[in-house]
Amino acid sequence: MVPLFRRGPIGPLSLVLALLLANPSLGAEQIKISLGGKMEQYFFLMDADELPGESLNSSGALSDVEVYFSGKTVLDNGIEISAKIEMEAENKNSGEVDEQFIDVKTAFGRLRVGETEGFNHNFSYETPFVAYEDDEIVGRVVPKRTSIGVKEIMTFERFTGDAFQIGYETPTIGGFTVGANYFPTTTQGEDGFFDTSTIDNNAWEVSGAWEGRVRGGKIGLVGGYFDSQSRAGGNDGETAWNVSAQAEIGGFTVGGSFIRSTPDDDLNSSTLGIATTYEIGPWGVGASYFRVRAAAMPNAIVKDKIDQGKLEASYILVRGVKLGMTGFWVGQEPAGGPEFNDMGLISSAVLRF
Repeated sequence: MVPLFRRGPIGPLSLVLALLLANPSLGAEQIKISLGGKMEQYFFLMDADELPGESLNSSGALSDVEVYFSGKTVLDNGIEISAKIEMEAENKNSGEVDEQFIDVKTAFGRLRVGETEGFNHNFSYETPFVAYEDDEIVGRVVPKRTSIGVKEIMTFERFTGDAFQIGYETPTIGGFTVGANYFPTTTQGEDGFFDTSTIDNNAWEVSGAWEGRVRGGKIGLVGGYFDSQSRAGGNDGETAWNVSAQAEIGGFTVGGSFIRSTPDDDLNSSTLGIATTYEIGPWGVGASYFRVRAAAMPNAIVKDKIDQGKLEASYILVRGVKLGMTGFWVGQEPAGGPEFNDMGLISSAVLRF
């Protein structure tokens, strides 16, 4: 049997769960494991500007593969207890655990404990897509020429990763939901007591989401705030806020997101993403624009710049299998440096199981 609960600082919640599951009056079936996952394979062709001495290959490949173990049980009193483990399944990651957490869901909301991102990541709308899930794929293809990366850049997962946290999500009332999370530190894999002079600490976030129906579709809005404290004598703390919105009417989806980061080291940044897609039957097409402005030095007047545009198309071969093609252009201009322009095509095969 695959263990769904690994040892860690779950503390009082573990005791509560043990008492609930041990009490015959609250009897429920033992948690059973279900298996799921994803497999994303990408092949690309690219024409990229080079630095002196570079000789970049014009083609390459990427993959993103994960396996999910999940299970749940419902007690006689209606409390739902579930657990999930996500494992990376690529050779470069050696099968490491990506996320693991427990959810306890009642009429009063959801309590979450474990190593995973906060509710801001779950609430926020990514810029709409059809070929693949986010703009970080393009960011992994093109050479990095600026001080800031684009991995998970639009949500607070950018700061916390999958660090240990405890979170609470309210029930949805009138379309509104609020979620809050506390991270003892955003350093992943850090359990137990730690020295605040060596790592950032006491991070927290709060986010609100609203979703409503309109004739022929729905609209949604999300906003959040994040803060963490620097290590003693350091400047690695973060403060940030973000907003995102999306509207779906018929086969059209229009959406956008924005995040502003003002960390203690004064390397401020702002990121904007907007997109529109249209889907009819198994076919989908879309267009998006992505813009980053980031300070490479504290309080810099001239910023590092990233501008990205892409056009994409997709076809759902069968349920859970999507094929896609994306054309992209990325302009990068480090502060005080030359401008780099990269363009190319990415073919994709995305499986969900």
